[in-house]
Amino acid sequence: MSDPNDALKPISDIINAEPVKNLLSPLTKEVGELIGTVANCARFYATENLEKIFTKWANAHRSGYTIEPEAFKKIMPLLPLASMVGDDELQDKWALLMESTATEGGSLPSFGQTLFQLTAEEVQYLDRLWKLVLTPTGYTSEHRFGREPLSYSQLMQVFDPDINTEVNPAELKIFEFTEEQKANYERLGYAQLVIEDLIRLGILVDRKTPFEQSQAVLRSQYSFSQYGVAFMQAVTQKDAVR
Repeated sequence: MSDPNDALKPISDIINAEPVKNLLSPLTKEVGELIGTVANCARFYATENLEKIFTKWANAHRSGYTIEPEAFKKIMPLLPLASMVGDDELQDKWALLMESTATEGGSLPSFGQTLFQLTAEEVQYLDRLWKLVLTPTGYTSEHRFGREPLSYSQLMQVFDPDINTEVNPAELKIFEFTEEQKANYERLGYAQLVIEDLIRLGILVDRKTPFEQSQAVLRSQYSFSQYGVAFMQAVTQKDAVR
């Protein structure tokens, strides 16, 4: 995977092309200087971000041995994306992903792409869901580790217990809603968007199952996918997995 600063190179090449120089002169020099400044800033923050992530990785490393060059090669595809992550909590996850990738089997290269597309709030939400499905119940079985079914109401309760899900969108157009009700409706919509995003990424799956009373009426039953289970294991502290 290429350096994130490479995204600036095509712009620089275009600016330095002779026809563009003639068109933009005397702006070309100023624009070129701007591109150089942006590139320098990108390199600075990328270096700073990776330094923080590697420090976190060193603190999370519990294998008791030094990472060998061959193991380090496994994490190299993660570095360009990781270098663009400035959020402290997301950096924790990148450190754990690097540790899993370097020291364990079963970590896919796509885990980096998946993690890069998650927000800090989505990561927090996934951690809470993961803790829920790993909580022992009378229905928990080893062969379904991490794949216990979740209802829509459970997903919403875990996302935000204060959300009122009994909202009819049609009522919003007919009745005068209070500001609190409008805020709740917006929060509900955002929660639904997050759930759909996690399904899009393949972390969660939505299986339609018939109601017992009617085979014609279907309801959604959610769970972590097999991919989602492996992903969560890769970005979770090992002493928190079981």
